[in-house]
This record gives sequence, C-alpha cells and structure tokens, in this order.
Amino acid sequence: MNRRLLAIAVAVVLPALLVGVAAGGTATIATEPTFASLGTPTMPFVPYQGFIDATWFCPGVPSGGSGLGGSVTVANPADSPLQGQITVFTDTPDVEGGELAFTVPARDTFTVELASIQNTGNYLAAMVEITGGGGFVEQQADHPDGASVAPCSNSTSSTWYFADNYTLNGSQEDLVITNPFPDDAIIDVSFASDDGERSPEQLQGVPVPGHSVLVVDERFLAKDEAVLAVSIVASRGRVVAGRSQQYIGERQGYSMSLGSPSGSTSWTFADGEVGGDTRFERYSIYNPGEDDAVVQPVFLGVFSDTFNGVDAIEVPAGRVVSLSVADVPDLPEGRHSVTFTSETDAPVVVERAITRTAGDTYVTTVVRGVESAFLDPGYYRWSMAIGTELPVDGVLVVLNLSGTDTLVAVKALGPGGEVDIPGLEAVPLAANSVVAIAIPDVAAALGHPLIVVGTQPIIVERLLPRGDDLRGRSGSLALPG
Repeated sequence: MNRRLLAIAVAVVLPALLVGVAAGGTATIATEPTFASLGTPTMPFVPYQGFIDATWFCPGVPSGGSGLGGSVTVANPADSPLQGQITVFTDTPDVEGGELAFTVPARDTFTVELASIQNTGNYLAAMVEITGGGGFVEQQADHPDGASVAPCSNSTSSTWYFADNYTLNGSQEDLVITNPFPDDAIIDVSFASDDGERSPEQLQGVPVPGHSVLVVDERFLAKDEAVLAVSIVASRGRVVAGRSQQYIGERQGYSMSLGSPSGSTSWTFADGEVGGDTRFERYSIYNPGEDDAVVQPVFLGVFSDTFNGVDAIEVPAGRVVSLSVADVPDLPEGRHSVTFTSETDAPVVVERAITRTAGDTYVTTVVRGVESAFLDPGYYRWSMAIGTELPVDGVLVVLNLSGTDTLVAVKALGPGGEVDIPGLEAVPLAANSVVAIAIPDVAAALGHPLIVVGTQPIIVERLLPRGDDLRGRSGSLALPG
C-alpha cells in the first residue's frame, strides 16, 4: 500500500572526479512506493489481477532543448476509472520532483508531457503509482531525429545491462539512471567489448541521490566502439536505467530504451528481415557473469532447403560478441525471427539493432529480446498503451511460438472496450512463423491502445512511425499480458 512520507531534503555533492555527470536533488515531500513482490526483476509486463497497488518506473526522456521532450501514457482497460499519481524526477541538482494526481476514465488513456510537471533538467524520468493496481504504462521520448516508444518497468533493480551500445562516428549516448527512493543509491558502471572489460575509476562508487536522475554522458563511454556493452550494478539501493542514443554515420536516428535488469538463458526476437528495406541487422550478446557461455542462435519462420542454420557462438565471461545477419550463409530473403539459447546455462543479455531505409535516409532501432521467463508456457495476449497514429504497413510483427497453427486477433481499446479491428479479427499464422500486420485507416484503431491475442503463445513487437512514415520506425516490445 503506497504511503506518503515526509523526507528532509539533503544536498549531495558528487565527487570532483565525476565532472560532467549530473545528479538531481531530493524532494521535501516524497513518495516511497511499495508494490507486489516480483522476485527477480524481469522485462515489463501487464500485472496480473490481485495487485493491491501498481508502480511503474519509466526510463526517462530528454528535455530542455528544441524538439526535445516526452510523455507518459497510462492505459486503463477496466470498466471503472482508476486513480494514481505521477512523480517526475530531474537530473538538475537539488531540484524537487514534481507531482500530479490523475484519473483515467474506464477504457481510456491518460497522457501527460513530463515537462508540464517538472520543467527543468536535461532528462526527466517518471514514477507512476496506480491505486488499486490495474492499467499499464509506457513512455514516448521526443527528439529532432524522431520519437522513440518504450515500456516502463514494473520494478527497480540493483543491476541493469545494455548489450548493444554504439559510439562510432561521433554517435551520442547517455546512460540515464533514476533513483525513485528517498535514500541514496551507490552504483558501479563498467563496459565490455570483444577485447575485454573496463571499469573506469571515476564510475565506481558513484552516488545517485534519492529522488533524482543521474546522467552518465558520452564523455565517460569508450569512443569509436561498434560493439560495446554496459553493466550498471548498485552496491546500495535499487535504480532504473535507460539508454539515450543519437546515431550518426552508418546508423541514424534516435532511440531511448529501458535496460535489462537481469540475464537469461534464452532470448527471442519476433522482428527480423533479409531484403526489403532492411540494410543491416545485428545481434549483440553480452555475458555479464563469471562463467563462459556458449550461445546457439536458431532462426524461426525460415523455410528453405539450403539454409542449415548457424554455429553456436562462444561468449567469454565479461565479454560481448555480435552476430550480423549479413554473415549468415544461405539465409533466404523475407521475414524471420531468432531465438538465442545459452547451452551452458550461463545467463546472457541479447539486444538487436536493425537499420532500415526511411524515405531518402535510413534509421536504426534497438530492441531487447523476450527472456525465458516469458516463453514457458508463453503468453497468448500482448498489450500496448501507445499505438500508431498512422495507417501504415508492418506496425505489428507477431511470432507464433508454438508448433501449431494459430489465429491472431488485433483489438483496439476504446469506449466500447476491446473492439476487433476490421480485417484483423482472425489473422492466420502458421506454426513457428512470423507475420507483419498493417493497421488499417480506421478511426477506432488509430491513436488507441492495441491488444493482440493469439490462440497459441505468441510474441509481439511493434514498429511505430517516428512522427511520419518517412522518418522510419521506432521498434519496441509490446507488454505480455
């Protein structure tokens, strides 16, 4: 049950070594959420029935410049209104978080620009508390290079990992770390490439003040790295970690994503493609543990007499390696999905980067996979608080995880509840196959939350326009449940 706590504002000064790393202040009136025990933190999901309260933690959005901003959307699929409060933290030192109470009508959404609640700082991050549970929450980060949608997390964690970081050609990356609790957290940040680990002294034992955002900017990241992984470990407290990336050079566009709070022995991706508008598809496999891993990729939805699969990949402890689809022999053109399994049971983290053409240019999007905890027995239902505003092709990419044919129904959430979208009431999907689904030009579908339901376990990714379809797509997972 959420409790309102009075906290004394404490000014915390970062060590002089950490020049260029910004930290925010504490709030005089604070919220300390308590929520259902979720065990080991995992990817975001729609909470099951029975949660007394639900708290969501959003990874953050850029702020303070032209074209920068972002919002949080709360979807309410229930037949009665829900109430809650949103708290917005900033990376500006010694500035209190802003608070706003909200109500979401039945079968509706609530969207708010974070800068309307807290208008100072280069990054803003949100904590959304929903009284009585129910609902699900996502964020959209706005940038001149395009919008990026990401789900918010159900929980904080003492560990966060990013497998696919990219600093070539002057590409910009910021690690956005939020401490939503009153007490300070202490974190260590380390990096891994294909040739070793690095733990910069100035990024060890770094305090993250309570109720604040800490930004580790590109000055602290290794330069000119095409394959780079990041590990954030809290020796005290629990935090939320996001990654803000502006790509330059062979990658283009903007991405803001939530990290992975833990490793897994398997990861599965619905979206993948050879040919079409895909220029480059790469998977980064990070082993943050102490034991070496042997990871076997398996391509799904591929039906070819000449394709014989790929060899297992050795990933030493503390290293990151990559698999480029361009290097996979005889993989036929068309869509595919991929699953990665650690044959040695050493947990790893896998992210996928796809660069696709967009009008006269191209855009890169990075997405984490679905870990093993959500694959057995699997989910039949996937939900999205943020849908598409435009009727474009391939908005939803759906993978059938089973060896049995399935039917997929795409629904929109509106005043009448969950309504079937015309033409998408029963999309056939063969066993272990993948399909890309267009959202038609129907008022009930555009701008509304989307829900995908299969008769067999499925995985759903979405490719949302970044503002208009000529600016490319923002890839992100839907929420299981």
